[in-house]
Amino acid sequence: MSKEEKPATGVSEIPVAAEISGKQSHVFKLRNADLPCAEPRQYRINKKARIRTRSKLLCAARSVFGCKGIESTAINDITEEAGVSFGSFYNYFSSKKEIARAVFIDETLLMLQTLDSIPPMEGGIAEILDVKIRLILHKGVTDPVWGWFFIHAAYSISEVMDVLGNHLARDIRIGKETKIFLVDDVDSTVDGIMGGILYLLRKILEGARSSNAVQSLVQQILAGLGVSRGPVY
Repeated sequence: MSKEEKPATGVSEIPVAAEISGKQSHVFKLRNADLPCAEPRQYRINKKARIRTRSKLLCAARSVFGCKGIESTAINDITEEAGVSFGSFYNYFSSKKEIARAVFIDETLLMLQTLDSIPPMEGGIAEILDVKIRLILHKGVTDPVWGWFFIHAAYSISEVMDVLGNHLARDIRIGKETKIFLVDDVDSTVDGIMGGILYLLRKILEGARSSNAVQSLVQQILAGLGVSRGPVY
């Protein structure tokens, strides 16, 4: 075999190739060992940006729904209020109905947390129901945007009446079982209470009633439940 001919097996080249390959791999690992991973960081940035934009849309929807009502609100009203492009709306919500439900869920959960935080009271279930009705009306009067949203949503999103109504129904059933409330039909009673709350809240926000009317409504509701007039707790 002449000097110019290479070995048929190429065995003499394998150690060299392996050594070079190993060094390159080692150098590559050293060069990249301490480098931060760009993809997770970018993902976190994008996630935070999405959360901020979604929050802007929800806040804007809450405000616009409160002023114009859900039915009269257009999607561009929400995006203009939020300061985002019209097309970006659909990156977060598929329709006006979907964002309305999202706002409702957020607002209702906060209200339910407030109502559930009421501790046991000396006056029992009658005093607890008294406080809950006052809290709902107080929230609507002191936060008119929420108040109008609550009014409009009650007629546009059936779950509003169902969720809050079921919460009050639970208390009324407790009062009925303990003989504090004289009630034949709990569901009809709840409908009447919710209707009274919505009607009075609208009148107060329109300026047709003063906030002092809340006391009268609470007394009438308790009287209708069979609780004697005046403080019984």
